[in-house]
Amino acid sequence: MNTRGARKLAAVALVGLAALGLRTASAAGGAGDPLEILVGSQAARACSSSGITVDYDVAYDATLEGYGVTAAQLSGLDARCEGWDVTVSLTGPGGAPLAEMTAVVVGEEMRVEVPAATPVAAEHLAGVAVVLRGGTEA
Repeated sequence: MNTRGARKLAAVALVGLAALGLRTASAAGGAGDPLEILVGSQAARACSSSGITVDYDVAYDATLEGYGVTAAQLSGLDARCEGWDVTVSLTGPGGAPLAEMTAVVVGEEMRVEVPAATPVAAEHLAGVAVVLRGGTEA
C-alpha cells in the first residue's frame, strides 16, 4: 500500500471524548471528514465544538524494513482544549492496538510523536482513536 493510500485508510477515525460528567458521546462523519462529538458537560461541550482531523507523518524505518508512522498530526482542536490531555491510539486490523501516545494540547494544531520503542508499520495502520481529558464541570 502506498503512503497516500495508508493516509486515506487511516483518515477514517474514531473520536471519543472522556471528561468528568460525560453522559453521552457519539461520533459522526465519513471518510476524510472531521468527526464531531456530542458531550454532556458544559466544559466538554466547549472543547468539542469543532471537528478534529488526523493526518500522519510517515518515514522509512530500518527496524520495520519499510515505512512507519512517526507521528499523528491533529488539527481542528478548539482553542478551549488547550491544557487538556490528549491520547492518540493507533490500531491495526480488527482493532488490534499498535501504539498509544499521550500529550498536552498546546494549540489548534499539534503533532503527537509515535514512541521509537513502538514502531508502527504504515501498512498495518487501520484506525485511530483520539481521546481528550480535562476541563472542569461548568
